[in-house]
Amino acid sequence: MKQKKRCISFRALIWAFVLVFFTMSLNAQLLVKNGGFENSPVGQASGSIEGWLLLTNPGLARFEIVSDTVFKGERALKIEIDSLGSNAWDIQVVADSIPVVYNETYRYSIWARSRTAGAKVSFTVGRYNYSEYGRIHETSLTTTWQKYTFEFTVTANEPYARGPIHFSISGNAGNAVFIDNLRIVSINATKRPVIVEAESGALGSSLSTAGEGEITYITPIVSQGGDYPSDTPTVATYQVTFPDSGSYNLYVRLKVGSNPWNDDSFFYGNGFGLKQLNADDWIRVNGLASAGYTDSNEIVSEIGYAGDQVWKWVKLSGIENSGAGWELGPVFVVPEDSLTQTIQLGSREDGLYIDKIAFGRADLFYRVMDLDNNGEGFIEIPSPPWPGPPLAWKQPKFVGNIYSAPQLKRLENYWNQITPENAGKWGSVEGTRDVMNWTELDSAYALAKRNGFPFVFHVLVWGPQQPSWISDLPDSEKVQEIREWFEAVRDRYQDIDYLQVVNEALSNPPDGKNGRANYMNALGGTGVTGYDWVINAFRMAREVFGEDTKLMLNDYSVINDGGRNATYMRIIRYLQAENLIDAVGEQGHYFTTNSTGNATLKRYLDSLASTGVPVQITELDIRAANGDTTAQLNEYKRVFRLFFEHPGVEGITLWGWRPGMWVEDAYLITSGDVERPALRWLRNYLDTLVLPQVSVNMPEVNIAGEYELYNSYPNPFNPTTRIMYKLPVKSYVTLKVYNVLGQEIATLVDGVNDAGNYEATFDGRGLASGMYVYRMQARPVNGTKESFVASKKFVLLK
Repeated sequence: MKQKKRCISFRALIWAFVLVFFTMSLNAQLLVKNGGFENSPVGQASGSIEGWLLLTNPGLARFEIVSDTVFKGERALKIEIDSLGSNAWDIQVVADSIPVVYNETYRYSIWARSRTAGAKVSFTVGRYNYSEYGRIHETSLTTTWQKYTFEFTVTANEPYARGPIHFSISGNAGNAVFIDNLRIVSINATKRPVIVEAESGALGSSLSTAGEGEITYITPIVSQGGDYPSDTPTVATYQVTFPDSGSYNLYVRLKVGSNPWNDDSFFYGNGFGLKQLNADDWIRVNGLASAGYTDSNEIVSEIGYAGDQVWKWVKLSGIENSGAGWELGPVFVVPEDSLTQTIQLGSREDGLYIDKIAFGRADLFYRVMDLDNNGEGFIEIPSPPWPGPPLAWKQPKFVGNIYSAPQLKRLENYWNQITPENAGKWGSVEGTRDVMNWTELDSAYALAKRNGFPFVFHVLVWGPQQPSWISDLPDSEKVQEIREWFEAVRDRYQDIDYLQVVNEALSNPPDGKNGRANYMNALGGTGVTGYDWVINAFRMAREVFGEDTKLMLNDYSVINDGGRNATYMRIIRYLQAENLIDAVGEQGHYFTTNSTGNATLKRYLDSLASTGVPVQITELDIRAANGDTTAQLNEYKRVFRLFFEHPGVEGITLWGWRPGMWVEDAYLITSGDVERPALRWLRNYLDTLVLPQVSVNMPEVNIAGEYELYNSYPNPFNPTTRIMYKLPVKSYVTLKVYNVLGQEIATLVDGVNDAGNYEATFDGRGLASGMYVYRMQARPVNGTKESFVASKKFVLLK
């Protein structure tokens, strides 16, 4: 773990790795020969080329290998269609002699485009008797390259299949179609890790090969320090061939020797490819003496906890341990056209024994037994349902989520603020004039209030999802209907914590354009400020809802775009001038954050906070694009942490957490209640983060006479607990219970008590598990101005 404190003349260490596949199906990338036409010369073609049959009736079509219109690589096949035959297969190209296995499932993928729009093609796979295993029938092509894919299962016990592509389809005459990069891949093969035996390569002179039982391993003879390999001889370059394109995590099976903190580090390349001798091109892994997994059923994720002198698997991609000098490891990306990739490694400390490395799909999880035995990875990690309390229950800020049917399961176990996703939009409630549908909105409001969670109403005024009938009314009637809408919400929900008055004023106003409702002018249009309609909507909301309801403005991409931020700030200042705004929302969607650096996000977040108005992140979603849950985890570590720890942010609302979100690949837990790594990290982060707790804005003063507020008993409790206090003199007493956001939950005492000892009982039935605060204030009735104020915490644990 340390930098070596000894002077040794370091010599080169080459670690060679050659891919070894353990089953026939791992050769899946070879199923289609010449799938990208790279083995065929440019020019006219007919009859057959490597891996393909080119078939057409005379005068119908011409075939050509081209280099000027390709998807990947340097070649593609062009089919120039002059006229049509009587059948779709009168013009076809056939991927021939594709080796397949009975009952195996495969994924077919191909890239195609046409010279002009409107061409249609059928992609098929089947038997030599012309029956099909699967197909995409007469799909339309565009003038840009598109990927077409489907899965099929081999249902006949025959060793080979064929893949015809049909072009003689109405509308294709006079057009040209281009195809490239046909791939047929075994689904099971892609799930298995790519295993590389450490001793299988050409080993450098500083590398020793040894054995331990059935294990053959390599180990360095000498050590070096630093942040990257010292010189070129310490670096080796090797080729690894993958069964499919996509994102892969890197794992290593190793053992740390008897001098653990001096035997536990090495380097590997920061991604595929040839690396330079500098720190940016290399990842240093240090602190391996206390990392990894040994039990066959353990899932190899996170850092792990195994010790030294045992064989163990360690995950490198997406893992860091900054205290040990373990740098964040990359996910390795294999592109469509380059299944063979270069990887480089280098030594750092002796006493480290390497048995093998493995690459596993980034969207799958692997147990120790899967990496040991080349077993299939799996999508879901079995885990018990989280019983609560909500993840942010210890924090002075909320972390909430949306209320919608796909998101409801165990919602209150994880999150402690509620926003209706669609139920509060005017078009959802009053799609038919004067006919109100409150059902889902009632349920969302009830869930929040039953659990003591803040309720954010989304949304009064917006362009999309508004009543279609309002656009054709005269302006005077529009204003009347808008006020009736506001008043209906107020009358039904009298304890709204935050009211989003206007949503997306910058991009989606109710201006009648692009399918949006048309009532912006009825609210004052752009006017003098450019946003008079927004100001008038807030004026109406303040008048209808009163001073006690917190009014909120919400929009997106105002923390990554300077122009939008400036406009948003101008609107906020107009509203502040009339005391019309109490909270500001930045939606925080992935398209705002995923390509924006922390410095930019913080700068514009600071700008919003400078108004003095509390900021909320209102619609956070962070993607696991292409199933890359490691990338999602790393973005949560970066973005969520930046937002939540910002002093101007009072809470974060995720815009969904289960499948069924508007950004489908941003979910945090599967339909089977299996948590993704980002959710597991988020729970630990919120459990251990220390931020200032909400305090009651009253001085806590102990006056003479020995007032006492005692610890409740029992604590934790379920469902009731007793709270005792002592009064030295006759006093006016209030004893109240609050949640961790400072919101009042219950009043237990409110009146005059004589001197003496007292007891009150708090019943937590109907509340969520979590920490609460009970607070007593007592003032002598003899006229003394000083008050006794004390607060204590207790935990409801169901």
